[in-house]
Amino acid sequence: MPEVTIEIDGRTFEVACQEGEESYLRFAAKLLDEEAAVLSAQVGRVPEARMLLMAGLMLADKTA
Repeated sequence: MPEVTIEIDGRTFEVACQEGEESYLRFAAKLLDEEAAVLSAQVGRVPEARMLLMAGLMLADKTA
């Protein structure tokens, strides 16, 4: 199972994915990173878990 290094709001994560899904994972991480950047600009630095939760919810709202 391949592992992909992604970066969200300046934080690095190692994420495993299925073979062949690496580019999709990188794309999804890019979308999440963009939302995290917006969030950081609005509210400043927040704890990692809260930032990921809020960025994920913002992204889900855009795609719903």
